[in-house]
Amino acid sequence: MKPNIKLSSLKDITKLILMFFAISLHGDFVSDGMGVVLRPEFKPIIFRPSSIVPHGTLHKVTFQSRENELSHKTLTRHGELLIRENALATILICHGYMCDKNDVAFIRTIFSKYNVMTFDFRAHGENVDNKQCCTFGRNEAFDVIAAAEYIKQRPELSQKPLIVYGFSMGAVSAIEAQARGKLFDAMVLDCPFDSSDNIIKKALNDMTFSFLGFEFSLPGKAVLHKFAYNHYVQSMVKVMLKTIAKFDALQTKTRILPVSPVASIEKIDVPCYFITCKNDEKVPVESVTAVFAGARGYKRLWITNGRRHFDSFFYSPEIYSRIINTFLSKVIKGELTGDISAKVIADPDVG
Repeated sequence: MKPNIKLSSLKDITKLILMFFAISLHGDFVSDGMGVVLRPEFKPIIFRPSSIVPHGTLHKVTFQSRENELSHKTLTRHGELLIRENALATILICHGYMCDKNDVAFIRTIFSKYNVMTFDFRAHGENVDNKQCCTFGRNEAFDVIAAAEYIKQRPELSQKPLIVYGFSMGAVSAIEAQARGKLFDAMVLDCPFDSSDNIIKKALNDMTFSFLGFEFSLPGKAVLHKFAYNHYVQSMVKVMLKTIAKFDALQTKTRILPVSPVASIEKIDVPCYFITCKNDEKVPVESVTAVFAGARGYKRLWITNGRRHFDSFFYSPEIYSRIINTFLSKVIKGELTGDISAKVIADPDVG
């Protein structure tokens, strides 16, 4: 007797595919009709270092960020602004996915001659409610814009150069913000992905499941890719991002929306310093290289021997700090004005 399974909607198709994936991933699932619940639950481990405040006055700040491009509602975001006497410029730090301003406090140590501001993206850190949703950089661009405008409105900072440092989702958000209007005099962009579409496509292409000792390609890839931003498909896409692309979209409330920094970077002509790791399991070198290629002004790409995503600093903190500060010094002195040269620097292979 053949099973009577009616797939009457995209929602049903998605849940059936999720059921196959559950069998492959865990060998166990709970089904209620066409509903599927994976187990065990995913539990993230978040590194949270102590707050580091070298030589300066730390101010707690609050600012309002626009909800999205179709709404004039605002979200309250919180940050910390470290002001140093005789600072050469102000650095705005944009954190990555599933961390917050406290997790990236250690990055202040790179910028000992500068004012530094950190803040929480929506759905991260302080003042998170169930209405806030992370969008992998799409709407986070408005958080970056609001933070930059806050800095520019402070009298003691308004005349100083403003430079952004972002990694992963933070780098993407900074690109999207700068593409909407010039905010920054220079950008340091560590491991930005090229587009949400390519992340989803890679996760789909890499996904297989095993059954009775045989390996199969995931069924319905074309449907999932075509409707990846559909509400009913989002649950499946989030599981894929965690398992295959190594982005855990299950622990932070997330709505995956189209975002394409590889296209947006073409609107940016300020000096940019890109960084990527040879062994990045989330954002491959090719993705960062594609974004680098589109920048219109002075640009450098440093390919490090980092062992994983956003590992260049931890792999060699002294060299990382020196290279970034050399770049910043050239920006402050005006040495890069009119320079549109491009160069790729790769660390020699180890072993």
